Amino acid sequence: MPLSQANKQDSPVTVYTPDSSLSDPRRLLREMIAELRNSRELASALFHRDLKAQFRQSILGYAWLFFPPIATTLIWFFLNSSGVVKVADTGMPYPAFVMIGTLLWQAFLDSLTKPITSLTKAKVMLVKLNFPRIAPVLAGIGETTLTSAIRLVLLVPIFIFTGIDASWTILFFPFVYLAIILLGTAIGSLLTPIGLLYTDIARAISLLGQLAMYATPVVYPIAKSGMLSLVNRINPVTYLLETGRATLVGGPFDVVMMSLVISAIAFIVLLIGWVIFHITVPRIIERMGM
Repeated sequence: MPLSQANKQDSPVTVYTPDSSLSDPRRLLREMIAELRNSRELASALFHRDLKAQFRQSILGYAWLFFPPIATTLIWFFLNSSGVVKVADTGMPYPAFVMIGTLLWQAFLDSLTKPITSLTKAKVMLVKLNFPRIAPVLAGIGETTLTSAIRLVLLVPIFIFTGIDASWTILFFPFVYLAIILLGTAIGSLLTPIGLLYTDIARAISLLGQLAMYATPVVYPIAKSGMLSLVNRINPVTYLLETGRATLVGGPFDVVMMSLVISAIAFIVLLIGWVIFHITVPRIIERMGM
């Protein structure tokens, strides 16, 4: 076979039509599944590369994963025990309460920002090369899921230190953890197209995410009254955090049904975000390369 013919057959061809992909949902679904399937090898390679490079130039390496939650727990334990900040009864030793909340909140925040930061980091490669655009995002989500799971090892010494006996319901904790990753990724996927155009979005998410921690019962129990109580109860992360704590120590499971509803909504939002990503991101990248 002539080389010119081989190149024509091997090179992907993009055909633009005036019809929107949304006009044929079945074709759109096939395209999305094909893109997902074709991105597996590249996403795996990017995942391993980024994981190794994350702390390559650091003396302490992966130990840096553990410093932020440990520092947060120590600071809030000191503030509470010294009386500078008076926290209501949490139903468990306060260090364990803060550690669990911090670990789950960080997992949510990382999964929220990762889709945008992964594409932004790969922007030069995206403009110059033709490959499945979802590959860097999949690699980023995989990296966040793994590194956040590694941090959960801190629960072992904190439970031993505080004398908490883990309940058999801990078997359900991985599902709550994945639901938090799902919620963060779903919201992040909706913001990714505009975040790819404007770097302000990623910076704003990072800043607002730190502030939003105090609107979520991470270091304090759900407020019983006042404006903070309303803020806590309209915050979807609240219910997943509370359910996560409950699975570790054996209850109470007052908000399990709400957590299931939020998880189902997050899954639907993720699908919507995936559709928006599939339609808009290739066009945004082409405009960036003009």
